[in-house]
Formats: sequence, C-alpha cells, structure tokens
Amino acid sequence: MAGITKLIGIYDADGGIFGEIKYFAGKIFSNKHCSLCDITHGKAKKEWEVCERRLPITIDFIHLNERNETIRKYTEGVTPCVIGKTATGYVTVVTK
Repeated sequence: MAGITKLIGIYDADGGIFGEIKYFAGKIFSNKHCSLCDITHGKAKKEWEVCERRLPITIDFIHLNERNETIRKYTEGVTPCVIGKTATGYVTVVTK
C-alpha cells in the first residue's frame, strides 16, 4: 500500500434512514445486497474488526450519498469498493 495515506470503503447503499429502508427493501424483495455492508455489518463483522485493527492505515466508510464529487466520479458504477487516497488522487484497492 505504498503511497496510500488512507483507505475509503464505499458502500453500495445510501446512508440515512431512507437509505437504510431502501437497502433493506431491495435486499428482501429484489435480492440486491452490498458485499461491503455484509462484511462490516453482517455475520463476518467480528472477523472484519480483527482485520481492520491489523491494517497499517485507517479506513473510513461512506455511503453513496456521502461521496464528494471527486470520489463520486471515480467510483461511479463500481461500488461497493475500497479506494486508497494518495498524494495525487485515488487508486482502486478492491472492487466487487
């Protein structure tokens, strides 16, 4: 992760109460899900917490409607994903 100063995980869901309702309705009625949500909020949460503590840099998580314009353009259509912030912009670390 040379050159990466921070990791940013971007959920494939909107934040806030309406985003949560929309996500759960999609999960129940149309089998839509966010694999990053599953890892950080689901059954794998404990394993994820152990992994997160071992990371040499911090990782923040944001929802689709919380992205700034630069991140939105960079990640449009590829969420969920994890990107790394560098001195010159962003790099993709993990995608679906």
